[in-house]
Amino acid sequence: MTPPADTNEPGHRRTPQRKPARWNRMWPADVNLDVRSILVVVALLLAGCSSGSHIASTTKPHTALTPARGHLSAPMTARIVLPSQTMTAGSSMSGYVVVENTGHAIRVSGCMSLFQVLLTSSTYRPLVGWLLCLQWFTIPAGESRYPVTLSASYSQCTQGRPQHGLKACRPDGRVPPLPPGTYHAKLFQLHKLVRIPPALTVRVTTAMLT
Repeated sequence: MTPPADTNEPGHRRTPQRKPARWNRMWPADVNLDVRSILVVVALLLAGCSSGSHIASTTKPHTALTPARGHLSAPMTARIVLPSQTMTAGSSMSGYVVVENTGHAIRVSGCMSLFQVLLTSSTYRPLVGWLLCLQWFTIPAGESRYPVTLSASYSQCTQGRPQHGLKACRPDGRVPPLPPGTYHAKLFQLHKLVRIPPALTVRVTTAMLT
């Protein structure tokens, strides 16, 4: 029986030793991963996440900041109140929006107003514009009122000839009056604060010449 060759003699290759298994071939050859160490790190990360969530949930429990988009958790309803449901073309009248908040007080951002009431019809869809500034409004719990102005004129016009669906401005630069007919006073809001109430029917009559 032939004795085993001496692997240390010249002309013989050294048999490579099996290296321990690794999770990723990108790790250096002298780095071994300990499964128990990984589990400890994951447990610490999970504990930190749960602790941070608890702190965030206890911050300012009585005040909620309204996001620019999305619905509020507190249910709020609204209704439009107008002094009359008949107005002359080109005129305007003051009304208000009544908000009923059955939850806690809500703090929201806006500019001058959070609500608008505009006349619409099957053939007229006004463009809704909002002023650009930063103010803070608090909608208290219970009932609150917000003033609005309803106008029987177009929301905008263009200088010179009509174009792009816009009416021409009057010679004095003002917007032209709406044509007589039946319209709907509809609520528009800057944020999704309340459920949109049913629109009120408003009849626009011909303006008397003076």
